[in-house]
Amino acid sequence: MDGYINILNKIENKGYVAYIVGGFVRDKLLNIESKDVDIITNATPKDLSHIFENLVTYDEYGAVKLQLNNNLVDITTFRLELSYKNGKPDEVIYTNSLEEDIKRRDFTINTICMNSEGEIIDILDGKKDLDNKLIRTVRESNIEFKEDPSRLIRALRFMSVLDFKLDQDIIDYMVKNKEEFRRINFNKKKEELDKLFSSKKVSKFMNFIKDYGLEEYIGIKSNNYKETSYVIGAWSQLEVDDTIKFTKLEKEQINKVKNLVNKGSINKRDIYKNGIYISLIASDILGIDQKEINEIYKNLPIKSTIDIDIESNEILEILNIKPGKRLGITYKILENLILEGKLENNKESIKNKLNELR
Repeated sequence: MDGYINILNKIENKGYVAYIVGGFVRDKLLNIESKDVDIITNATPKDLSHIFENLVTYDEYGAVKLQLNNNLVDITTFRLELSYKNGKPDEVIYTNSLEEDIKRRDFTINTICMNSEGEIIDILDGKKDLDNKLIRTVRESNIEFKEDPSRLIRALRFMSVLDFKLDQDIIDYMVKNKEEFRRINFNKKKEELDKLFSSKKVSKFMNFIKDYGLEEYIGIKSNNYKETSYVIGAWSQLEVDDTIKFTKLEKEQINKVKNLVNKGSINKRDIYKNGIYISLIASDILGIDQKEINEIYKNLPIKSTIDIDIESNEILEILNIKPGKRLGITYKILENLILEGKLENNKESIKNKLNELR
């Protein structure tokens, strides 16, 4: 916290005003730990470049990133967004007005500011909505969601993660404009859903989209969803359409988790084959004690074939073979013997076994 206040002080010492706004202030008032820090100021990116030496980058919208320890802090110049295109601001101008900047934001609970003295500045009654556990748009829902339809998913994320209720105006808009969910950029959609799934507070979201018939439009469907704090664990339990894009690694991880969950149990061989990360995700979904999984992994004699205490050239020499299929088969035999406790993983024992095999 002191580091963020120090940033405000540095900006103010040059004659500008600056505030922490949004998620950090919201979460602080809710006694939730947060590193989601956004600072707003009437200083322009050029002004800020004269105040701070360690600016990482800045963009055409008046936003810069400042390195603070291991975190990046976003600093944005007060601005008006005159038009939107494809869910992004298309025309932006700077302003000196805090109130004008606040009024361009999505939900009232994200408009609360804090100054360098730690005082709360609440222009749009966001604190009242926090107290009432209410998600309410700053402007009319029709305006907010037409500008950027990804705010629809954000509203659902906040509702579920914070265990708040949606303003009836938002619910009415969602029900009457289900097709708007299809307009959400697939990267933004997945980014919001990843944040939601990392919270381990997903049931409210799942129930809501099912009750209001939104699954088809969002592109996900769940059956017997079990809460998990692992994002990949969440995705592995869902049916998704082709609007959800995964990386090659994510696809592999999701399939591995699905296979283990469908198997319904996890043994030593499963943990060795899939690794500790996948095994812990599957165990979380299956309700298996993760300490047990960690203990099994810790006591594995080898974690992969790389750990087998002999070099490939030594195997080739002892068996008098050339590199190829037989080398791979030999490694598989050694791997199985070591995992089953029938062979100690040391060079002498392995060489003796290879001589037997020869």
